[in-house]
Amino acid sequence: MTTTTNKQDELPLPPGPSRVVTADEIRDHPLEFLESIAREHGAISMHVTDKGEQVVMVSSPELTGEVLLAPESRFTKQATPDDDMLTPLLGEGLLTSHGEEWRRQRDLTTPMFQRQRVEAFGPQIVASTTRFTEQWLEHPTDTPIQIDRDLTSLALEIVALAIVGGDLSGIGYGFGEAVDAVNAAVSHGDPRDTPDTPEVLGHFAAFTGAKRTIDRIVRLLINARRMMGPPDDGPVDLLTVLLDAIDPQTGEPLTDEELRDQVMTMVMAGHETTAKALTWSLYLMSQHPDVAAEVHAEIQDVLGDRDATIADIPALAISRSVIQEAMRMYPPIWVISRRVVADDVLGGYRIPAGSLVCVSPWVLHHSDEIWDQPFEFKPERFREADGPSPFSYVPFGGGPRVCIGRGFALIEAQLAFATICQRLSLDLWPGHLVAPEALVTLKPVNGMHMSARRRD
Repeated sequence: MTTTTNKQDELPLPPGPSRVVTADEIRDHPLEFLESIAREHGAISMHVTDKGEQVVMVSSPELTGEVLLAPESRFTKQATPDDDMLTPLLGEGLLTSHGEEWRRQRDLTTPMFQRQRVEAFGPQIVASTTRFTEQWLEHPTDTPIQIDRDLTSLALEIVALAIVGGDLSGIGYGFGEAVDAVNAAVSHGDPRDTPDTPEVLGHFAAFTGAKRTIDRIVRLLINARRMMGPPDDGPVDLLTVLLDAIDPQTGEPLTDEELRDQVMTMVMAGHETTAKALTWSLYLMSQHPDVAAEVHAEIQDVLGDRDATIADIPALAISRSVIQEAMRMYPPIWVISRRVVADDVLGGYRIPAGSLVCVSPWVLHHSDEIWDQPFEFKPERFREADGPSPFSYVPFGGGPRVCIGRGFALIEAQLAFATICQRLSLDLWPGHLVAPEALVTLKPVNGMHMSARRRD
């Protein structure tokens, strides 16, 4: 609880390294750095960066819950690294707005994510995924399939159908490549800043062109919808909802810039989690043939030769647990930050105003105080009746700003995963080295190269 009494001033700061922590140290090995801080200093720590910033790390479910559930008047997303990285691309959309503006936008976009609307996209998810599996089977057998790149394209195609009712499949990999370039740039901070290394200079230089490509496509889709109206058939997409929306404060429809920011936010944020969850799930399946056999048997028993549907999801418990475990081991969002508004107390320590408070899903998901054998792939842990304790598993964040699209992402991932596993067996390409790279999201540093063969 926030207090301004003298007792607060007497409390100590959280423990932490006595030395200054440099940006290079964090950037070069961010996951190892987060693990070492938690291991050496416990569930709450503080370090000072070479820019003079005080950074508080929390790594227990209790403190994570306190941070994520806190009102924005206590811990805000405004002026955090997350905000600085994403605002240059996304503008003032749902992910980067604050206070009353955020609540207004949340109210405008929530209707799109009602369960019945999300479920209506099931057939399109299965159809798009089926087409990708056929492309993989036609791929030359002497070269690997870049599964991570293709799954990003698949997720973009699906989210574009759901968000703007448009088909991005004809654009090829241009959109996906632009997304990769943007992610590489913003992972190093605000692209409007002065770069501090030649590598960052290269990423920042590519940002402008990539952003222009993405922006042009998004505006084109919006303008086409305005001219042609909504599709005659199929489920209602987010753009239709937004074009019909009236701002309760002004009584006016959304402006062009507001539409652009919301669509950009939903397209960019809406594909990342699903693409990464599927990439890591299929990789882990290839490394654990016993689990793969269980998944294939379940899918055969539930689906046989027919396509998966929304109604099948409850019966695909083993498949679902693989995706959940993959998101535990490789959480797409590996760190979440908040800014302390006023002098505060957290975990019995004094937290000065202006400090940065960070929660790391990576550290939480790999804590041996929370999980049994946390670095082992054990999907069965998600089939236990009680499930993970609150705020020990946060792949979508938590609290008021939990990901609005988490329901869509899980349905999409489960249907796509079942469709892929029903038709294909995927093997890691011989000699391909896999390790996580912490950019905006957690991706395989060398990509994910695999081979595909048809299942009988």
